Amino acid sequence: MSSTDPAAQQPSLVRTGAKAGLSFAGSVIKGGLLGVFLGGGVFFFYLGQLQGPGNVAARAGGVGAVLALITSPPLLVALLLLFFVVVYVALGVQQGRARAMQHLVEARGEAVSQRLGGAIASRIEAMPRAHGALHRVADWLSVDALSKQLAPVLGEGKAVRAVVAFVIGRLPLSEMLAEWQQSRAENGDAPAVGEGGAAPQDPALRALLTRRIHETLQDMAAPSRKPLYIALGAHAALLGVGLWLVK
Repeated sequence: MSSTDPAAQQPSLVRTGAKAGLSFAGSVIKGGLLGVFLGGGVFFFYLGQLQGPGNVAARAGGVGAVLALITSPPLLVALLLLFFVVVYVALGVQQGRARAMQHLVEARGEAVSQRLGGAIASRIEAMPRAHGALHRVADWLSVDALSKQLAPVLGEGKAVRAVVAFVIGRLPLSEMLAEWQQSRAENGDAPAVGEGGAAPQDPALRALLTRRIHETLQDMAAPSRKPLYIALGAHAALLGVGLWLVK
């Protein structure tokens, strides 16, 4: 069975980037529309409810309006409702990033996992066997160096650094190394880490890293609608409180 580079079998980097960019832009536009029509619409609807006899000071302008704003809970609710315009736009940006990453993982996830896993494994295999060195493996990993090794798969830029930094930050490296060392001890294998010279490759370590990196990337790329539902619920609850206050 021939082993081929997954990157050669994946869609081109330009096509993947274009799809990711379109997904990001689409989600941001949706967030902007929600902010303008839902956030802005609710805000102006609520402002219409404030045009009552009890809010003369708030409409006076100047210092009187400021004092009314500070001392009037209904007007504070109005400000909070206006803030939801920004909330919906921010949620659109967040959703856009997740969807862009989803395209990246679908198109290049296997290649990224193998390259990044191999890069991390090569550094672990080359580490000295000093006491506790493997448990400080995260300190030996450079985001810059790993990003350069991923450049043929993902290109270069802040997005690549963000992916690498996310994976390094989420991987339980100490736990994985303990699992790897225990597996080697149970199998009676000699450690694959040497002092000086080229250390032999450890297929078990590379397979473990590749699998865990791919799982981490999938978690990173799973878009969730839960923040939007929470925002919608909080928005509705705030509007209800505001309407109760002005009645």
